[in-house]
Amino acid sequence: MGRGIHILLLLVSCWTFAQTQVRLTADTLEVRLAEQITLDIAVSSDKEVRVQFPPLNAFAPFEAIDSTAVDTVISNKKYTYTKTYALIQFDSGQFTLPQQKVVVDGELLTTDSLVVRVNDVVVDTLEQPLFPIKTVLPMAKNTTGWWKPYAFGFLILVAFVLAYIFGLRTQKRIRAKREKLPPFERAIQALQALESKALDKQEAYKDYYSKMTDIVRNYLEDETHIDALESTSDELLSKLELLRDSGNLELSNATIDHLKEVLSTADLVKFARALPEERLARMDREKIESVVKDTKAGLPEPTEEERLQNEAYARMRRKQQQRKRIKIAGLATVGVLAISAGIMIANYGAIQAKDRVFGHPTLRWLQQEWISSTYGISMMSLETPDVLVRKTTQNRLDQQFVLGSLEDAFMIVLHMEHTKSKEEQTVDLQQKVDNVISTFDSMGATNIFQKQNDYTTTSGIEGVLASGSFDWTKQNNDTQRKTYEVYHFTENKGFQQLQLIYDRNDRYAKEIIERILQSIAFKEIKS
Repeated sequence: MGRGIHILLLLVSCWTFAQTQVRLTADTLEVRLAEQITLDIAVSSDKEVRVQFPPLNAFAPFEAIDSTAVDTVISNKKYTYTKTYALIQFDSGQFTLPQQKVVVDGELLTTDSLVVRVNDVVVDTLEQPLFPIKTVLPMAKNTTGWWKPYAFGFLILVAFVLAYIFGLRTQKRIRAKREKLPPFERAIQALQALESKALDKQEAYKDYYSKMTDIVRNYLEDETHIDALESTSDELLSKLELLRDSGNLELSNATIDHLKEVLSTADLVKFARALPEERLARMDREKIESVVKDTKAGLPEPTEEERLQNEAYARMRRKQQQRKRIKIAGLATVGVLAISAGIMIANYGAIQAKDRVFGHPTLRWLQQEWISSTYGISMMSLETPDVLVRKTTQNRLDQQFVLGSLEDAFMIVLHMEHTKSKEEQTVDLQQKVDNVISTFDSMGATNIFQKQNDYTTTSGIEGVLASGSFDWTKQNNDTQRKTYEVYHFTENKGFQQLQLIYDRNDRYAKEIIERILQSIAFKEIKS
């Protein structure tokens, strides 16, 4: 009986697994190197089940780069679960995609394996020839806007200098305003300002007495012309007594005694760290104020000669201060200019720095923003420092565009010829080249030298180059040796001649020419 039940369970299990199928399919079994393979794993069952598909790292030696969500389809009471993977292989050869393990309701099922062929990518060097690596083309240094960081730095430096000068002038103005007051009024105001000073610490008393004695010493030095600031207390009192005895200052013994008492107390406070009562300190200030007033009253009236001497001395001092201010401003300006010149010379060299400061016509062209325009019937595109101006011609099919003149350091002339015929016209380039000399001769050039070469632009446009030099006499009768390069083309069923004429010793001309030539292009003319 037990053996029969065991056989029955085995048959039921086989029937259950027979109802669940796992399939592994690929969209192709042969791909090129690094080409994507789309792989599908599908689980079919007669009932709803839980399916766990393989992870992305289970497809070695292939690399899984993506996967989709599980797609569930129910049809005729049959459930189909599908998950799609994107695989890739970067080596060529034949590879086996291993069997994949799928867990269905906790039971492990496996798929078949697949053999995939990965082929190399064939490069046909006959149909697609390989070209040698092109050399690095020298590019002109972009100097557009070179001046902006220096201008900002210069403005910041000027702002600092102006702020410093403004601060100095403000201080001088305040000091001068104070100095404009007579010594007596200045001393009285300073003593009155001491009334509001708080006296709560020894340091406050020390500062209080120091300022009070400085005020009286400055006043005595200004009014009596004695060396009061550099004198000790005893020396100062002795000098005042000498002035009184000589009749140059009327002071009572009480006034000198008051000054002596205050100076003695001040020495004790400053050097012996004495701490008098606040009431006595305030009384000392009043004593000093009375000393100042008594001294003012005891001074003799100045003579007319002394007044004139004082005015002359004041004018001399004003002139000295003015010369000093001018000297400081001049030194600051020279310093700023020297720093700016040093920075420019370090970046551009002495010659180009000089040209940037004092100006150079062709360097100015390089610094400004260039304009790209298309000219004439030939639809010739050029990039130039400025737009070429069209000149009036008798034949509308002969067009001419000019920038500058022979009087200038650089001249650009673009000449074009066309016919009304729709058929391709044959242009004798040799004749055009030979006519270059006669053209310059008719313009007044002398000692003309010329050579001829074939020329191809960077974009592959072929032409003929006539180059050389000639002498040109300017309106001021100075003779300038000019260099010219004349380029001849026959594009868009016409003839084009580009003349570039410049001073022979112009050090920036070559850079301008290279930039112009690199921009040559012809737009396609629609029939």
